[in-house]
This record gives sequence, structure tokens and C-alpha cells, in this order.
Amino acid sequence: MPNKVSFQTSTIPKTPIIDANSNEQREVIRYTEWLTTEAKYSLPQVRARLCTLPTALYLASRWYAYAVGCTKYNNSRSRQEESRKYTEDALRTITVHGQEIRPFAPFRHELSAYRTLTRGQVVALSTIVLGCGFGLLFYGMKLVMVMVAMITLLHLSSLFLNFLLTSQTLNRSAEEQISDTIVHILADADWPRYTILCPLYHETEVVPQFVQAMQALDYPVNKLQILFLTEEDDVETCKVIEAMHLPPHFSLMTVPAGQPHTKPRACNFGLLQARGDYVVIYDAEDIPDPLQLKKAVLTFANHDSDLACVQAKLNYYNTKQNLLTRWFTVEYSLWFDLILPGMQQTKLPLPLGGTSNHFRTEMLRKVGAWDPFNVTEDCDLGLRLARSRLKTIMLDSTTYEEANSQVKNWIRQRSRWIKGYLQTYLVYMREPQRYLRREHFREFLSLQLVIGGKTAVLFVNPLSWALLAIFILFRPIAVYHILFPTPVLYMGTLCLIFGNFFYTYTHLIACMKPGRYSLIKWALFIPIYWMMMSIAATLALFQLVFKPHYWEKTKHGLHLRMSGLFSGSTTVKEEPASVVNKQFLAFTSTMHVSPLLPVSGSTSGSTTVTKEHNCDKEA
Repeated sequence: MPNKVSFQTSTIPKTPIIDANSNEQREVIRYTEWLTTEAKYSLPQVRARLCTLPTALYLASRWYAYAVGCTKYNNSRSRQEESRKYTEDALRTITVHGQEIRPFAPFRHELSAYRTLTRGQVVALSTIVLGCGFGLLFYGMKLVMVMVAMITLLHLSSLFLNFLLTSQTLNRSAEEQISDTIVHILADADWPRYTILCPLYHETEVVPQFVQAMQALDYPVNKLQILFLTEEDDVETCKVIEAMHLPPHFSLMTVPAGQPHTKPRACNFGLLQARGDYVVIYDAEDIPDPLQLKKAVLTFANHDSDLACVQAKLNYYNTKQNLLTRWFTVEYSLWFDLILPGMQQTKLPLPLGGTSNHFRTEMLRKVGAWDPFNVTEDCDLGLRLARSRLKTIMLDSTTYEEANSQVKNWIRQRSRWIKGYLQTYLVYMREPQRYLRREHFREFLSLQLVIGGKTAVLFVNPLSWALLAIFILFRPIAVYHILFPTPVLYMGTLCLIFGNFFYTYTHLIACMKPGRYSLIKWALFIPIYWMMMSIAATLALFQLVFKPHYWEKTKHGLHLRMSGLFSGSTTVKEEPASVVNKQFLAFTSTMHVSPLLPVSGSTSGSTTVTKEHNCDKEA
């Protein structure tokens, strides 16, 4: 009999204790008003459990009725009709440049990255390049002075944006906070159906880990649908999943072969099979907070119907593997703990993360799902939701991933991200005139300063560093007096001194906020990481021109091999008790799911994995 993986559990009180305070009492009044309109829903189980806890009663009842309402709406005829129409549009075969494409989503030419540049953009860029060429020929240093001033303004605007966003977040947290106690109280509520999409491609090493993470989720298995989305030429991953004999709520789907060979295309295929009221994407190496699904549902309950997406935080479980993983963790801590919450507070459209995006299924279908031609489909979808006047909210719940621990693999991954940001910028700048309207001003700021500006900085940073190095080594003071007039000199000095100090300081704050104090000393060397990002940006630009839709595959499972940054000799020993293990121990005590399955390819088990196509088919 195979050994089964298990987690330690502890007994907790059936009725958590909640201390009422003035804020909670005000919440009681608000929830009571909401419950008045939902009085037709009976709450016998919750009321029997919470009769001595008035504050918890109102909170739990509010969310319980919301869950019941979602279940009833899902059965409505109108939604079934919308789903049928979406499926018909998604299954249509289109022809792009003489090639037949099956994107498995309604194809929208105006918002698709299938075409890198429109004719108008080609004309505009050609005019700019020719203008610069003739300008250098006739005006020489004057044009260079203008270009230096523009680069300085770019750095200054990026500095101002980061200062604004981080200061907003430091004053008060913007993420949605859902109490674990409330989630535990609602254990027996009628939760809505949930679909989990997991796109896989050559992920045999991390599949057992992912299965454990999914089994650890605190969510009723009869309301859960977990779809493994594999490719036809990935026979090995199919066989590993089949050999695990997973329960019925796990399903194996093989995405029909076709172009483009990308993750968003696989997700579109999975969405066609989704039965859930809500859908979330998890990557194969992810280990989410076991309560995350329920917290996401309750976040939707706290907001109006225009909330389409709940983005959970992302971070890494192999932080201490080597120097690169430390820098990666520092960067993610800054992005998900400070920058994105700051964007939410300033009401700027959020570029989504590549995983742990929780959607209302009908909203996702209404906006056309994912663009299969965009290699950062998450960033693109975040802007598309904002374009449709829909909101995204950050949730204070973390999914832990594997930080890339090899330089070559990291550059491939980062170059794809940068290429996708470039694609997204070009797509949403096809009609720049639409941003002249007042209601689109925040979309314009997010597109220019976050998507475009932060990407552009990666390309101009090497030039700025070169100018600084030339000045230090050769002291061409006369030339620099021409290149840097007094206003530009002051702005450049501000960016050089205060800007670099501020960026380093924000990385330190990002380490301290979640209590990762051991990363502080490594954050001081983050400028080396910035240089690596500029190298990746160069590769991204090359691929944008010659291979715009090529998906650079990121190798996962490197943490299982304990790889070093540059070689085996640089390997750093991983923490004996990682954050992820602590998280599992903290939450599995209230799980209402079946026991964890063996990770080995056992022949035991009473259930099988369903699949759409034969995985043994030759590629």
C-alpha cells in the first residue's frame, strides 16, 4: 500500500470567538440592511451555530445569502443562453495571414496582439525614426540634448509614480481583508461552484506538489472542478497525472494542437469546459493559501457587480535557494505588497499577475477571455477589464510560487514578460485618441507610466549608466554642459541621488513589511538585478520583431534540484521550515476535503481522471 502524504492537524473550537468593537457594530448595521433585501434566503445552519455571536451572525449571514444567490443565478436560463452563444463564437476557426487559427475564444481583431503593429503605427514609428535621423544630420548635439532631456523626464516620471504608489500603501493597506474566523464559521455554507484551471507543459516534476496543494484547499469538493490543461505533444505529463488516480473533481483535458502554442490559448480551451460560477488560474508550481477560494468569493460579496477579478498576492517559497531567488522575492514583495495595492488605491487599472486571478466566469466570457497571441495575457486582460469599466481588487491572501533560480531560465522568463508588456502597450495604443476623453484618463496613466514607462526604463537605463560612467572616467565637462542644461541637470541629479536611494529604500520596505528581514542585506545589491532586467529587455525587443508570439517556456521544479545561481558550488541551503509549510499547517485543521493522495504512480484508487483526448497519441 503506498505511503500517503499527510499534514498535521489540530482541533479548533467549532464556534470561533469574535470580539465585537465599534467598527464591527457599524458593520452589523450595514449588513442588517443588506440582509433585509435578502430575507427570502433561510440561514438555519449558520443561525444555529452563531446564536450567541451577533456580530459574526450578521457577517456570516450576509455572505451565506450571497453564496445562495450566486447558486440560484447560475441556474438561470439567461446565463445558459449567454454561455451557449459564447461557446459558439469561441469554437469558430479564423484565418490570420492565410493560416487557420482556433483561439478557443471570441476573436477580437482590435484588441489582439496577432498583429504587432498596425499600418498607422508603422507610419508613426517610421516618421519618428526618419525624423531623428534627419535631426541628427542637421541639428546634431541639439537633438541629442532633447533626447537626454526626454530620458531624464522618463526617469523622473517613473520616480514620481513609484513615490506616489508606495506612499499611498504605506499610509494604509488597500488589500481586501477577510478574517479567517469568518471563513471557518461559514464552513457549512452553500458555496458557489469553482473551476481551477492549471495549464501544464512538461511539468512532470511539480505535478505531485500541485496535487497536494489542491487537495489542501478548504473548499467543498462537490463544488470544485480542477482542470489539468495539457498539450498533445506532452505525453509524459499526461501519464504522470493518469497514474495518480485522482478523485472525480480532477479532470485531464488535452488542448487540441494548433497555433499559437501559448498558455492563454490553453486557458481559453479550459474556460469552455468550466462549470464554475468562478474561475481561477494556478500555475503548476503554485501553492495557494488553502482558504483563498473562499476569501475570493467573500471579496466578491463585499463589492458591486462591476467587480470582475480578485487578484491574490504572489510570492516565493524557495527564497533562500540562491542570490537570484532572493532578488526575485524582493522584487515580487515590492510589486504585490506596495505597487499594485497603491495602484488600486489611486484607481489605476491593474496589470494582473500570471496566476491566482479569480474571475466571475460570466464576466470573463463577456470580455472575450484571454488573447492567445499575447505572451503576457494577464497584463492584457487587466487593461481589458478596465476598458470595459470593470474593477480588479487585491486580496490579502498569498499564493507561493517557485522563484527562478537559474540565470538563463530567468532571462527567458523575463524576456517573455517584457515582450508581452510591449505587445500590450502597442495593442492599446492603436487608438490613442480614445484617451482624450476624461473617463479614460486613468487608463491612459496606467498604460503610459506603468505598462509603457516601466518597460521603457529598462531600455534607457544602460544609456544612463553609460553617460554616468563616461563622466566619471573621462570628465568631458564641456560636452556635458551642452547635453545637460541647468533644468535637465537638476532633474538628472535628483534622479541619480534621490531616485536610486528611494528605489533601494522601497525594496527594503518591501522586505520588512512581510517580515522577511533576512533579505534586507541582499536588497542593497538590487542594482545588479536591474542590469539583468535590461539584458532581458534586449532579448524581448529582438523577439518582438522576429518571434512576437513565441512562448519562452519556463522550467519549473528547479527548487527540487536545489540549483545554484551560476553553478552547483553557489547553492544556498533552503529554509528547513518554509513559509509554505507553515501555511499548510495553519489552515489544514479546518479542511473539508478528502485526504491527500499518494504522489507516486500507484495503481490503487477507485476513481480515474477524465480526459478530452488520448494522451498516448504521438505528437
